[in-house]
Amino acid sequence: MDFTPEPEWPDEFSREEMLEQHAHLLEEECRMFQQELSRYRKNMARLIAMHTDVSIERDSLRAELKETATRLSDTLRDYAALANRIAGLEICREQLEALHTARRVAAHALPATFYPKR
Repeated sequence: MDFTPEPEWPDEFSREEMLEQHAHLLEEECRMFQQELSRYRKNMARLIAMHTDVSIERDSLRAELKETATRLSDTLRDYAALANRIAGLEICREQLEALHTARRVAAHALPATFYPKR
């Protein structure tokens, strides 16, 4: 004799109905997890693409920085050479001015008879 007990309350579910409801809930939960997983995979792919782009940009900026550092070093070396040359030329100018000043003073100190007549 196959006897299915009647629920004690009118709104109670039988065992089969509860298992079926539980199966529907699990199916819905699996579907939601699948959607989230797909979304996370898309986000991860975007992040990987962004990381690749940023890495490429970083590498190009490193190369540019190295080139700029090299140019700066060359410029500083050229600046030092020019500064040394300018300093040397200023010393020469000062010496030349001192010579001209000494000649002018010597020329004014000589007697008038020393100058050739015209």
